[in-house]
Amino acid sequence: MNQLWRQRISLILLISLFASIPLVYALTGYRTISKMTDEMHVHDIPMIKLVDQLVEYNRDRANAVRGLLLYKDDRYIEQYYFATSKVHELRHLLNASKDTPGTVKDLLSRNNAWEREIETVFTVYETKNPEKATKLAQQSTQTTQTILEDLSQVKDQLYLELDQELEATTTLTTSYKRMCFNLSVLAFLLISVTTTFFHRVK
Repeated sequence: MNQLWRQRISLILLISLFASIPLVYALTGYRTISKMTDEMHVHDIPMIKLVDQLVEYNRDRANAVRGLLLYKDDRYIEQYYFATSKVHELRHLLNASKDTPGTVKDLLSRNNAWEREIETVFTVYETKNPEKATKLAQQSTQTTQTILEDLSQVKDQLYLELDQELEATTTLTTSYKRMCFNLSVLAFLLISVTTTFFHRVK
């Protein structure tokens, strides 16, 4: 009787061991995929949003300068300073983050130099010298365009990296599903063989 119970306990333990193989593998895969997904949600996507906002507010500032000099409408000054205040907030967030790419920090430094040029344009304009302000603005046009293009390229690169991470996550998920299925089949066979063996031993 004791021997029969020992055999039953051994059978239960072996079945539990074989049945746990796909479960352990699935849990390992879940943790790996969850970590990759969290990385995207916590770091990558927020960074893209910040850079995207930086592009938009810089474009607003450039348009405000053009609008002011073209239409001589002081409301564009308000638009410029509003967009600038938003850029300063974004600059603080990006500089404070350890996840900000070096290319973005380099562009923020160049952005500061461009900002000083534009503030000179506004200062000259406000001294009632729009012709000189226009000339200064034209000199900074290339800098403005270059910064906007570089920011857009950085944003596109961040989106590309995110797409690659999503693709890697999808591939990894498919791989884990396939392996879990194979391990489940293997566990079923091992359980069947073990059960048959113990049955014959009886």
